[in-house]
Amino acid sequence: MWALFLDSLMRDFFHPLRRWTLATGALGVMLAPAAAQDALPAGGAAPELNAASADNRYPAAYFDQFQPTTARDMVERIPGFALQGDQQGGGRGFGQANLNILINGRRPSSKTSGAEEILGRIPAQKVIHIEIKDGASLDIPGLSGQVADIITGGSGLSGSWKYALRFEQGTEPQLLDGDISISGESGALSYVASLNSGQFIFTENGTETFADGGGFVFQNSREDIRRHGTRPSADLNLTYAPDNGHIANLNLSAHYANANFRIIEDFTAVDTRGQDGQSQFFAGEDELEYEIGADYAFPAGPGTLKLIGLHRFEDSDQGDIFQEFFIGSDPFTSIFDSRTLEGEFIARSEYSLSAGRNHDWQLSLEGAFNYLDRDTVFIDDDTPQTAENIRVEERRAEGNITHSWQLNQDLNIQSSIGAEFSQISVPSEGSAPREFIRPKGFLSASYTLSPRYSLRAKIEREVGQLDFGLFTDGINLSEDFENSGNSEIVPTQSWNAEVEIDRQDAAALSGTVRGFVNFIQDPIDRIRFIDGSEGPGNLDTALQYGIEANATWLLDSVGLNGMRIELEGSLSDSEIDDPVTGLKRRINNTEIWDWSADFRYDIPRSPYAIGGRLRHMRESPFLRLDQTFDGRGDRPRSFLFLDHKNLFGMNWRMSIQNILGQKIVQPRVIFDGDRNGDILEVQFFERERGPRFSLEVSDTF
Repeated sequence: MWALFLDSLMRDFFHPLRRWTLATGALGVMLAPAAAQDALPAGGAAPELNAASADNRYPAAYFDQFQPTTARDMVERIPGFALQGDQQGGGRGFGQANLNILINGRRPSSKTSGAEEILGRIPAQKVIHIEIKDGASLDIPGLSGQVADIITGGSGLSGSWKYALRFEQGTEPQLLDGDISISGESGALSYVASLNSGQFIFTENGTETFADGGGFVFQNSREDIRRHGTRPSADLNLTYAPDNGHIANLNLSAHYANANFRIIEDFTAVDTRGQDGQSQFFAGEDELEYEIGADYAFPAGPGTLKLIGLHRFEDSDQGDIFQEFFIGSDPFTSIFDSRTLEGEFIARSEYSLSAGRNHDWQLSLEGAFNYLDRDTVFIDDDTPQTAENIRVEERRAEGNITHSWQLNQDLNIQSSIGAEFSQISVPSEGSAPREFIRPKGFLSASYTLSPRYSLRAKIEREVGQLDFGLFTDGINLSEDFENSGNSEIVPTQSWNAEVEIDRQDAAALSGTVRGFVNFIQDPIDRIRFIDGSEGPGNLDTALQYGIEANATWLLDSVGLNGMRIELEGSLSDSEIDDPVTGLKRRINNTEIWDWSADFRYDIPRSPYAIGGRLRHMRESPFLRLDQTFDGRGDRPRSFLFLDHKNLFGMNWRMSIQNILGQKIVQPRVIFDGDRNGDILEVQFFERERGPRFSLEVSDTF
């Protein structure tokens, strides 16, 4: 498929260079089907779809063959497009956009909801069309690359729902997984409301071996692992859009999560250094989170003023218990409890105006107050060891000026310059507040090479935000190690650069290739403190770089109507100076490679579709000062499905996961003193989850 992408690039853009590419003639013969796709005769599904979306606009009728129930189902079927940004709330504050979706040309003003959640609440009947836009051509700071603008409309009440039954080997049935969404209008007021049950249950079984530094096994164990919980949620969005240019949004969301995790491990001694017995680890968390957000945009002078306010609150109560029962030894119990309250208040204003025919400006000012209160208690064998009460506060302000400039029909430039002020204090320690002033901004450009190809580039000065959890102590009872908090840690900064080329063709081959490099200052890694404990701290510099690519090939273009193949892949590397060895190594837990392959076949003149997915990835090890963890999957994750798109008027899907029997394997190496010392012990586990069968039913109304 990548060869097809390159071949199409040569044909569609580099036409004048063909006389210098005769040496690729043999390859051209091999790729003749791709070369012939532009010569498909009129008529048939592929040319019709291509004509319907020649301007990167996908009407609702484009998706009829998939029988979608929500806008998410539709966006997932757009060739060569991938959703980005798990959620707006990846950092504190509202800041620049990081979701590559718009709703009726406007950025979603929720922080806690991700792109898939937002789109999953919009019934498919409300979607008029979806347009793929270039982020640099918009007057929304932060957007780059492809952006999906979902245009909705219509009148009356409509909605969608989904219910799923899931059965997994060794686990009780999962019967409470479902959601419902309702959308409607009343004059200038529109609303979207949704409920989601959010149930999950799964088990894993595995074995673990314990060996000394010479590789001699002295103990074995069998593990029984169970995770289960629910995360019911409710969301409401109200939009008021009269004809006078005023637009107001109110977003309300609430989530409650109850999660439980259990590991029971039975030990068998191999020699005298081992022990017979059992250990049990139980972890539970109850979490309540809500968000109230509103924005109001209205004409003001020559431009538009948008005011945004948001409040988010989270209350988490977590408890861990570890118990050991070894033959010939007294029972042992450790307990670690924590109660965490987190809050965020944001006020933001954005003033946008058009200065001339091809110039758009935006001035944004934002202020935020964030806090964390955490109480922890550690009890070791019925003896209280530590109790910590810590409060972290941050007062943050930022200002940015963004300019979007269309130089001509093909070239768009967006630039932004600004600064961020942050004051971080730890009142519970009585220490003086620390203040940071950091410049930030970016320059991005996009150029339309041809009707199908676009080239994009971006350079950005990025300012990171600290995880308040880094300030607090923590204990991992299941792995038996401690983490000290660090109130002197500073935010990471980086210079980021990327180049991207993409091809859009709704009837044949679409795809994107992106290369990036990040120069990181003050990266956060593991350090040793004066008292000998270990925790998070800043190192000098780090480097991260790589390439990502995706491609969608609709095989209608070669006569296989209804068939599509999607490939995604990435290859990246990083380096940082190890604080223990002094040598360069990869950054902890960063992606090395990742690939996935999806196949879908909507069988012509039938309500059936079949498909599947394979995905495999590899991350760098996690290195503590005296230990290494290198967890990974031994084979790809797998998924197969069969759809009936109109059984009793509903969409039915039968699917099975993990048919290849992927196992998670992890060697853990423990050193004497630190990683410069001798190996004391090697622990190696294999955990396997059984196949999971699901039956999902969805519909619209």
